[in-house]
Amino acid sequence: MSKLSKIEQAISVLEAAKAAGKIPDCLQERVSALGGVRSDVKGVLSAVAENAIPKVYAQQYDRLPDDIRKLCDWKTVSARLLANGGEKLKKAEAMQGGGELVGIDAEGKAMFKDKGVEPVLVGFDKGDRLVKIYDRDKKQMAKVTRWANYFEIREQVLKGGYELFALDCNNRLSDEMQQVQAHTKEPFVASRDRKEWRVSWTESGDRPDVARDVNFNPDGGRVGMGESNPKSRYSTPGVVRLLRV
Repeated sequence: MSKLSKIEQAISVLEAAKAAGKIPDCLQERVSALGGVRSDVKGVLSAVAENAIPKVYAQQYDRLPDDIRKLCDWKTVSARLLANGGEKLKKAEAMQGGGELVGIDAEGKAMFKDKGVEPVLVGFDKGDRLVKIYDRDKKQMAKVTRWANYFEIREQVLKGGYELFALDCNNRLSDEMQQVQAHTKEPFVASRDRKEWRVSWTESGDRPDVARDVNFNPDGGRVGMGESNPKSRYSTPGVVRLLRV
């Protein structure tokens, strides 16, 4: 707890004591005067908290179409990011590239995803320790002796408090994925140079016979959908994580 928070808490205790008649008459006036101080402290705390949110998130929100922004205002998004000690803010900032705000879902929740077009890769080193790879970092990739399959990737995504994007009921890009492409003006998943094949697993349940994916074909630069053995282990499939706020 910050010093300012402790001051606000102390003022609240004194005001409660005054209301209960436990403050001596000679101190009543002084305690009443603390109400103004309390207001100032709350204002400072609010400003400090708001300043903790990277400005780029507000800028990304402002670039959303009007009809999307109507689903949830920025004040609500920022309050949710800061709730519970900034739990959601920490998760957003921990995403690849610091995460990016890419849309609002049908329930009015802001959607953050791993920044950029490269999927996050997951593997294990020779000590069977998890290796999470952002932007295909070569040093991190060199540590991997066993690539994670769909089940292991999904487990790590959910354990971290994130989700996998899901295709729609016709196994096509969902409205949420289309929002991503419309906002970023980039393919949902791709290699940075657009010259290599890329795959991102999508939500396919916890026991699928085949797992669905979104893939990028450098031949023509097309984004398509596919299915693979969820037990497959190779370096192409990764994941684009989703955080709802």
